[in-house]
Amino acid sequence: MSAAPQSIPVGEPGEGPYGVAATADGAVWFTLVHGGRVGRRDADGSVAFLALGEGSQPSVVAPATESTVWVTDTTGDRLLHVGPEPALIGEIPVPTADAQPFGVVAPGDGTAWFTELGADALGRVDILGRVDEFPVGRPGSFVSMVAASGDDIWFTLNAAASLGQVRGGDAAIEFTELPEGSGPVGLAVAEDGAVWVALINAGALARRGRDGTVAIVPLGEGSRPHAVAPDANGGVWASLWGADALAHVTADGGVTIHPLPGGVDEPHGIAVAADGSVWSAAESGALVVIPPDSPAA
Repeated sequence: MSAAPQSIPVGEPGEGPYGVAATADGAVWFTLVHGGRVGRRDADGSVAFLALGEGSQPSVVAPATESTVWVTDTTGDRLLHVGPEPALIGEIPVPTADAQPFGVVAPGDGTAWFTELGADALGRVDILGRVDEFPVGRPGSFVSMVAASGDDIWFTLNAAASLGQVRGGDAAIEFTELPEGSGPVGLAVAEDGAVWVALINAGALARRGRDGTVAIVPLGEGSRPHAVAPDANGGVWASLWGADALAHVTADGGVTIHPLPGGVDEPHGIAVAADGSVWSAAESGALVVIPPDSPAA
């Protein structure tokens, strides 16, 4: 049997834990999307916060280094580099007004890639902090989340039901079409190179194999999967926003559902830490963790 999810209340009522990330130093980071704050939970269980200013909307958080993270401020049109304590290391404005940066990923080469909900574009921060923007060529597509694998950048087009891929640097964008109206949101690249995508409107995950074929894994009507994170065995974890649960899906499509504790609901971001523990941010006001002694983790 897998261990049951445990909840850790964080923030003030209504602040809305949303994004979550685990860094190599053992910390778990999370955003309070309605509270304008970023939180860091250290390995010893202590929690500290960084306020980002009135009107800010910290959305997605992603590891930048072993102890720092990138955070998108969607209403503030900026990216923030945040380090331990937590403390602000740097602030990078997005050139396009109302671009609404949302998803973010650091490929490991000192750069960061992000999505622009309001501009149907990708953005890239180089090692000097300069920003380039790349329209994806599909107006109204609502470019949402982003992931990286080597030189490949993957992203979801929520309103266009597509998965985009940039094969390194300035290469042309290639698209994989997903079921019409499926509403792709979160995505992750698994250990075997497959790309998994949360189809929030279809109650399913899509798995794009390295050969380009797409398989659909149903997770239940109304489950509304939101975010995806890879495990160490070629499978993935997903947050089921509509079902108040987390799902583990093996590489061959086996599904295990883990209901959240009573009173904890609306899981959004999800991450797997180096020790195998699985973390999610529940908008009702808690972090959720499945301990690393869980066989499925």
